[in-house]
Amino acid sequence: MWILLIEDEARLAGSIRRGLEEEGYRVDVASDAEAGEERALENAYDAFVVDWRLPRGDGKTLVERIRAAGKDQPVLMLTALSDVEHRVAGLDAGADDYLPKPFAFEELVARLRALLRRPPLSDQERTVTVGPLTLDGERRKVTMVGPKGEAVLNLRPKEYAMLEVFMRSADAVLSRTVLAERVWGDALFVTDNALDVTVSGLRQRLADAEKTSGAEEAPGIETIRGVGYRLVPGAE
Repeated sequence: MWILLIEDEARLAGSIRRGLEEEGYRVDVASDAEAGEERALENAYDAFVVDWRLPRGDGKTLVERIRAAGKDQPVLMLTALSDVEHRVAGLDAGADDYLPKPFAFEELVARLRALLRRPPLSDQERTVTVGPLTLDGERRKVTMVGPKGEAVLNLRPKEYAMLEVFMRSADAVLSRTVLAERVWGDALFVTDNALDVTVSGLRQRLADAEKTSGAEEAPGIETIRGVGYRLVPGAE
């Protein structure tokens, strides 16, 4: 596995690099946002580890630019900023997970392994359709079509990831543990509240799109008490 580490603190970058190489990873290091973006776009890395605070830019903007360029490999963001607002902003920018500084190296490796266990989009069908709902994996765009026209769902990254899991497992009942593992990479790092908020937000986005498009039998998320959730037509 080939990792790009974008971190300006030389001692920390060196420590992470040595540790990952001992774990069997190949590691490149960039010390600022511009160099990181250049390397990210030129090479086929398996994952990115990105610090929030970087010279010549910042990690959040860098992740946005990487995603805009079509790179869908996992991104683990490192941040010394402890407030929830900054963490949410990083996830909304396209990061898959975050790790607050200071951290134990063992946790970084565990989170990275969890992210790398997810099947790459290139191994899956790019477009998935469930009733009037279509997910375009290449453009990371979800639309719902009905008599009133097409509605584009404005999804946060975790909402998008969760909807993709549901759509690729349509009608299947997915437990909370399975959802946590497939959306966040590892159930160990997901709180019940984070999962509940994501499910609730996704439900609202689907309801808004159904209202805008006028779609009939629009898919919704059904709760199967004591078991989990599933995506079914017309669910409330």
